[in-house]
Amino acid sequence: MSTPRLPEKRWSIDLEKKIQEEHYADSETYQHRYGFQPSSGKPLFVVDTPPPYPSGTWHIGAVAQYSMIDVIARSQRLLGKEVYFPWGVDRNGINIEFTVEKNTKRKMKTYDREEFLTLCRETIEEFTQAMRKTAARVGLSCDFAAEYLTDAPDYRAVTQSIFIDLFKKGDIIEDLRPNIYDPVEGTTIADAEVERISRNTNLVDVKWQTDTGEELIISTTRPEMICACGVVVVHPDDQRYQHLIGKKAILPMPVNGRETSVEIQTHPSVKSEFGSGILMVCSFGDQNDVAVFRELGLTPYQAIDLDGCMTNISADLSGLSVIEARKRATEMLQDAGMISQIEERSQEIPVSER
Repeated sequence: MSTPRLPEKRWSIDLEKKIQEEHYADSETYQHRYGFQPSSGKPLFVVDTPPPYPSGTWHIGAVAQYSMIDVIARSQRLLGKEVYFPWGVDRNGINIEFTVEKNTKRKMKTYDREEFLTLCRETIEEFTQAMRKTAARVGLSCDFAAEYLTDAPDYRAVTQSIFIDLFKKGDIIEDLRPNIYDPVEGTTIADAEVERISRNTNLVDVKWQTDTGEELIISTTRPEMICACGVVVVHPDDQRYQHLIGKKAILPMPVNGRETSVEIQTHPSVKSEFGSGILMVCSFGDQNDVAVFRELGLTPYQAIDLDGCMTNISADLSGLSVIEARKRATEMLQDAGMISQIEERSQEIPVSER
């Protein structure tokens, strides 16, 4: 019977130190034990490692996740397989830019481009080395000699060539689509970077007219978006408005470069109990607007530019920030006698976490 490698029966600081020394990632012993040997003749088992992102200290949750991956890698080695478990670091992305801004208390736009890139490289290198040491210290059995960095020239060459190949095959297309955009940071953001906050806002009941002279009330918290309205919809089961279907609704605000009326249609997404039960669908107030525009094949109008200001299509509101335009639109509608009532409401709105 073989003797155990660890004769000590209790965990101690000295034992932990001894194990860490034997597990030193750059040692020959470690490389022999965990390094990938493609010519070993054993069945291959490849771990497609999701590379961690070094935008700060590697927290316990991330370490725990990679420890679970490590359990799988070690179990496959025990089954006699040649395991490729590379250590990689994702060094691309906006988080490191945000970290540099936070550390220096300066926005990216205030820097010379090369100066800011240099700060990003220096900062991410510091975090990369700290993360590598943590990974080795907790005992991950990665092949550190096969380390890959996503900002390395060879890695970028591979990823870019793959994208080009997919584009040529038609698997990647170029199209104009609405995105979640942060006008303060000047960049698109992911769904995971959106938070929801509560705030009080005004629900404005705006008087519209049909092309046949009938009055209808549309409730909205965003009167500045009337200029981007593509269709007015009611629920198909709402008996109050069946006579309006197919008629035209005249926009109650001045617009530039587009028609001044839209068709009234039905759509099941309308909440009949909200406001008057008549909904204006704009490009783009929320996710439902995006879905309806795509479903009905409507042509979108860009009402807000990349700086968060109203575009020329909004006529008298052009150049105003969204908040300023909302206030001004309400005033214009009030002066024209186009508002039946204004009610303060609490609502949840999406905001950038930054």
